[in-house]
Amino acid sequence: MRDVARGFGKAELFLGIAVLLGTLSCTGIVDSKSTGSGPGGAAGPGAVGAGPGGTGGPGTGGPGTGPTSTDPNAPPVNPGRGEMHRLNSGEYNNSVADVTGTTLAPANANWRGGEIEGFDNVASVLGVDQTQYSLYLDAAEQIANDVFASATLKPKFLTCATTDDAACVSDIVSKAGLHVFRRPLRTAEIATYSKVYTAARTAGLDHAGAAKTVLWSLLSSAEFLYRIELPKGAVKRPLDGYELASRLSYFLWSSAPDDTLLTSASNNALTKDADVQAQVDRMLTDGKSARFIESFAGQWLGARKVASHAVAPDRFPNWKPDVANAAMNEMYLYFQEFLQKDTPWSQFLKADFNYVNASLAPFYGMQNVTGANLTRVTNTTDQRYGFMGLVGFLTLSSMDRRTSPTLRGKWVLGNMLCQEAPPPPANVPKLDLQGKDLDKGNVREILEAHRVNPTCAGCHGMFDPFGLALENFDAVGQYRTTYGDMSAINVSTTLNGTTFAGLDGATDIVSKDPAFNSCFAKKLYIYGLGRSPVSDDAGWVKDVEKQWETGNQTIHRLISGLALSVPFRNSGDVK
Repeated sequence: MRDVARGFGKAELFLGIAVLLGTLSCTGIVDSKSTGSGPGGAAGPGAVGAGPGGTGGPGTGGPGTGPTSTDPNAPPVNPGRGEMHRLNSGEYNNSVADVTGTTLAPANANWRGGEIEGFDNVASVLGVDQTQYSLYLDAAEQIANDVFASATLKPKFLTCATTDDAACVSDIVSKAGLHVFRRPLRTAEIATYSKVYTAARTAGLDHAGAAKTVLWSLLSSAEFLYRIELPKGAVKRPLDGYELASRLSYFLWSSAPDDTLLTSASNNALTKDADVQAQVDRMLTDGKSARFIESFAGQWLGARKVASHAVAPDRFPNWKPDVANAAMNEMYLYFQEFLQKDTPWSQFLKADFNYVNASLAPFYGMQNVTGANLTRVTNTTDQRYGFMGLVGFLTLSSMDRRTSPTLRGKWVLGNMLCQEAPPPPANVPKLDLQGKDLDKGNVREILEAHRVNPTCAGCHGMFDPFGLALENFDAVGQYRTTYGDMSAINVSTTLNGTTFAGLDGATDIVSKDPAFNSCFAKKLYIYGLGRSPVSDDAGWVKDVEKQWETGNQTIHRLISGLALSVPFRNSGDVK
């Protein structure tokens, strides 16, 4: 029976793909960005008959009364269309866990992924190929089997027990489809999935086995694997309630909407600013908001890469896996405090607290810290503070054996100020060591000799000063005053004619730069909408940023501003 069911599912899957792509071709939105490099979205029987996407219930979204253009003479600004967004691996695992209750997490590093703009949830890189189709089918089968093998989970989907009864089958399909599709199913879709049940019964499966096949088929469908917002004939239209619920849930939870969001969509309770604000407040206090921290901050601030960052054991034998994990989790907790406690954004580079345990504390020179759990402590020294004083950041922006002012400077320039350095010219000469041991020698002196070359000086002058100011911290974030050759460390430097020194100077330069606020707003905008910015977006980002700057500049308020903005609550024309 497994082979019969699998064959049926695969046939329906590829039929669904054809219908989906045909529908999208008619709307003019199939292109390299919307489908990635793969042949299109994996679609199941849900695409047959009724057509994919769309809305199944009465929920409507409000027009969005958040930020609008600040220039009264400016032409209308296109809010942009949400591209077909295939769930990435994290979103897939979270979605199946929240929708079905399974503890399986099938999506892993072998699944097709992609990254652009620094994030892995940007639609344009989330394509699908033949291998990925098979992975989706296998995963859906595993999850359906897991759910129906569980006495606790099975009743969530096997909602009635009358074999071959049309009303019973319709109830199973409708209730499962609402959560899997993140919207009510249309009448034709209910009929299509009821045929899946019937075909499975004809193939010899019992009532539970046929219902399990329905769940397998739903989890293989385009409407589950993709977030689809089809154009509806308007240059600008409000998202309906279910579309907005999905945008909110994947923004803040990297997962499908919960019952509260779905109920709000059904009751037209996402139409006003206060409605949306209430959901944002609720969602950020929910434990699932940890996914936002791990995904957004983990990628933007690099926290998720700290544990795997290469550190030479012969140079830094005290850097162990437990230290690396502690440094990674400290970065998450640091960001979380700003999110959950409404600490002003202006303090992000200046706050004097850390999260340490017995393994990590020595890297800060802290004494008498015990235990494996990370504990919040106030840093009482003037040597370090803020994000750029975190061991995780300082390690991540170093090489495995030594610091690199260039790497640290480029990281600050790109991630804190959103200014990308130009690519290096061809045939850039290597550092001239002149017999010096770069691992232990005076990195600044060697780098300065390199920067004398006019070919190198221009670019390095853009970012090296940030890194040079942080040379008091070694490649694993430990404070030092001399290099390994005992030469004194000089942290005084000049950027654009301004001289500054050390962490204090670097912090002041970055935090006072207007780009420090606008960069954060831009990063959140890209992540929240899941697409690369285009020309019109610059104005929207600026409006979100300006609204944020009118009150308490907290992360929570910036998130709310984006969720209330016109681009987040509306879909526009093809751009």
